[in-house]
Amino acid sequence: MKVVYSPECLAYDTPGHPENPERVLSIYREMKAAGFSFTKCSPAEKKDILLVHSDEYYEKIRKAAYTGFETPPIDIKYPLLSAGATIKASEVMGFALTRPPGHHAGRDTQEGFCYFNSIAIAVRKLGKKTAILDIDVHHGNGTQSIFLGDSNVSYHSLHQAPLYPMSGLKSEGNCYNYPLFPDTDEATYIKTLEKALQVIESRMPEVLAISMGFDSYVKDPLAGQKITKEGYGKIGKMIKEMNIPSFVTLEGGYSPDIGKLAVRFFSALSSE
Repeated sequence: MKVVYSPECLAYDTPGHPENPERVLSIYREMKAAGFSFTKCSPAEKKDILLVHSDEYYEKIRKAAYTGFETPPIDIKYPLLSAGATIKASEVMGFALTRPPGHHAGRDTQEGFCYFNSIAIAVRKLGKKTAILDIDVHHGNGTQSIFLGDSNVSYHSLHQAPLYPMSGLKSEGNCYNYPLFPDTDEATYIKTLEKALQVIESRMPEVLAISMGFDSYVKDPLAGQKITKEGYGKIGKMIKEMNIPSFVTLEGGYSPDIGKLAVRFFSALSSE
């Protein structure tokens, strides 16, 4: 699996913010040492963003006309680059190693460290029957709101509840939610993932798009799940065995171990 990456995504930082350059740099170093191949990307164009977001919202992000600790004002080139990396990943069935993340961003809302919903943009641009598997520890409320009722896309999320953004407590239409209590053990998580993958297979998608968060890790500081390093290898193997063309974009994950978790997951996902 090719890793889509641009070092430009490291060039912004907000002191004290958990979504920082080091998390991506850690993954880059570990995956490079493990022998993964890398490819470059270009920023998304405005027309790509408008597949999902409104023109008014695009201008809001362009002008940095917003405030808040979760989504501090940044140059629009960074969320454009993140969306572009995810579009490239959808073209090569690779992994967009990028920031900022995207799955909390709705059509007209930035929240939860997210500005443009990169995976939603890539899925819309690809135009194929797609299942989105979101295994970030936080519910991807933005992705669900964008695709709710879309007959070409289904959304499947495993996430901790209660936890930000306090959504995804039940399934609705084409959006399948699997809320998990804090301190859910790895065996229960794996069984829940099995159920979610069975539902995905029953829908017979052409493509699987994965919003990959590494924040269900037992040592992640922002949540309370119990997935081990070995567990991420199990998860990658389970998805691999579905034999559905897949691409991945990075969402959350805030432990210093994130690079090692990524190698475990992607080594299993891309194994022959």
